[in-house]
Amino acid sequence: MDMNSGDYVVVKNGKGEATLKQLKKYGNTFVLHPLNSKYQDMEVKKGEFQIVGRVVKKEKR
Repeated sequence: MDMNSGDYVVVKNGKGEATLKQLKKYGNTFVLHPLNSKYQDMEVKKGEFQIVGRVVKKEKR
């Protein structure tokens, strides 16, 4: 699955919990950017997260 900086992705952690985040790339580092500004970015480290899918369409009501 090809992922690009700015994509919205569904990720699962090692406990099986899933969440929606924006994937961002800074140099060689990928981070998961939360949609809620109360939370901080999380650096993606190998084996910590599994990308379940990528959002392909977003609509406003």
